[in-house]
Amino acid sequence: MSLRRWTNSGRLPCFRFGGRRERRFRRADLLALLERSGEPGRAPPAPGHLCALYTTLAARERRAAAFLAEGLEAGGMCFFAAEAVVHKRVLAWLARDWPAARAAARSGRLIPSQYAPSAAAQLEYWEAGFTGATRAGAPELRVAGDGSGARLGRRGWFDDVLAYEREYGALSRRFDVTTLCLYDARRLSGVEATRVLQVHSDMLRHPAGALLS
Repeated sequence: MSLRRWTNSGRLPCFRFGGRRERRFRRADLLALLERSGEPGRAPPAPGHLCALYTTLAARERRAAAFLAEGLEAGGMCFFAAEAVVHKRVLAWLARDWPAARAAARSGRLIPSQYAPSAAAQLEYWEAGFTGATRAGAPELRVAGDGSGARLGRRGWFDDVLAYEREYGALSRRFDVTTLCLYDARRLSGVEATRVLQVHSDMLRHPAGALLS
């Protein structure tokens, strides 16, 4: 799956072989890709399951719009999970500051949704969406989600959300999805904020991750 994504995005040359058009690679091209990763002998790390804590609604919308715009401008498929009013506000940021990304969103490469009422249903939604986008040849997959709006199960919602985040992290790694989970820092205690960051350890090695926005 990673090889398919790298060839679709132009990072790795390939030849097509046989009636099924299967991919074949030069050893030299594979080694060159590994050298560019900065870690000889290892493939580049997966994009990551990232987190940002916001303290204003404008910061949430600006951060989500910038993250999604980057994926849209790269030709990727982007998913955005949040309440309908948040979708509207983020699209307004895209229209104002990233007109090319706004046009890409109109083409169907930005898929807004609200969180499902259960973690299992939400994970099923993601798996179906990622599978479809991958089969369609999307060169990049991105997800932005407003975690503070994902009150799965309502009662005891925080522990439910953390359990969901762990399962989502494993799923997103299977599809090489870059994910930014946004949380309202004003709604979290210090202990809760620490626990949120612990389930997003990829942010420590990725420039898109941030503690506060």
